[in-house]
Amino acid sequence: MHPLIVTPLYPPAIGGAATHFGIIAPALRDHPAVERVTVLTERLSGEPTEPTEGSLRIVRRLPRHVGLAYRQQWRRALGYVRTQWWFHRNLAPLVRQIGADVIHLHARYRGRVLYAALRRTGVPVIANLHDKLTPPRRAAHVAQVVLCCAEGVREFAIRDGVAATQVRLVPLPLALPAAASSTTIAEQYHLTPKNYVLFAGEITRRKGVYELLAGYRAWRSDGSMPLALAGTNWEGKRFIRQVQQTPGAVYLGPVPHAETIALMREAAVVVLPSHSEGLPYVILEAIAMGTKVISPPGIPEFGRHLPASVLTEVSAAAISRALEQVAAETGSPSYPLAQHDPARVLDELVQLYAETVRPHGRRD
Repeated sequence: MHPLIVTPLYPPAIGGAATHFGIIAPALRDHPAVERVTVLTERLSGEPTEPTEGSLRIVRRLPRHVGLAYRQQWRRALGYVRTQWWFHRNLAPLVRQIGADVIHLHARYRGRVLYAALRRTGVPVIANLHDKLTPPRRAAHVAQVVLCCAEGVREFAIRDGVAATQVRLVPLPLALPAAASSTTIAEQYHLTPKNYVLFAGEITRRKGVYELLAGYRAWRSDGSMPLALAGTNWEGKRFIRQVQQTPGAVYLGPVPHAETIALMREAAVVVLPSHSEGLPYVILEAIAMGTKVISPPGIPEFGRHLPASVLTEVSAAAISRALEQVAAETGSPSYPLAQHDPARVLDELVQLYAETVRPHGRRD
């Protein structure tokens, strides 16, 4: 079997999707039922165009679009057009050239031109839905399966009109990367181990960064337990001004994943007050390291297993109350991480590939 994974984000890019595909692609390469794996992703400065790792090939040919924090709307629109044009011209020839059996599409890529290009390949498609921001109904018209990473995402897809029989839930795989000394990394960023609150993720309004800054000011106006924010800044100068006006807050910039893991391990609390999430890796990773967390509302898994750590709403007042409560708690959060074991998840994913390919037959 030869899956083609199409995603805008792949390591060393940063983000939940990059983490996800960075785990499954090498694991698929080593799975006995998989002969080859190809990852089609965006070009990345300083990275080779087509590195090969055994039977895993990374093809960095897509225009840079999703992985960039555009400040002007016209640049975003231009990036979208260039990406759609690439798919129109090159996707079907690439699929024929490599002989892919199934296309595993990150649903962050969407658009009529892309969907038409997918149809022309003649290869079955699995649309991977990682969050509740991408409307899944249109992707469902071209995909045989809509793959969801969490219960809330599955419910979102069904509410949007995708047939329940077309939706498949496969949990996220969780594998923590090797990290340098946690205390060394924390000190490198001028943070005292176990005496700071950490936000790690894209700096956007939907991630609740402004409510977090306001809630933190209400909780620790003296900045005695610093708030560190790590991630790509999509908000520009407005966010920087808000940080500068918040005593104790510090923006670390984009931080490599291994260093983020180290920072999470040494944080007093990891907080993600997002307005919309599927099942955020940052919370799962923090839990795996025994770090206390404050998670966003609306995630059934966290509501069931971590009720005391879930925000009641995304507001400054709710965040301030949660910081006060969670920071004072002793012990570590408890969550059933076994379902996220990479070997278990990979077996489910390969079985899904096989079920999807079977009615279409293998490509020779």
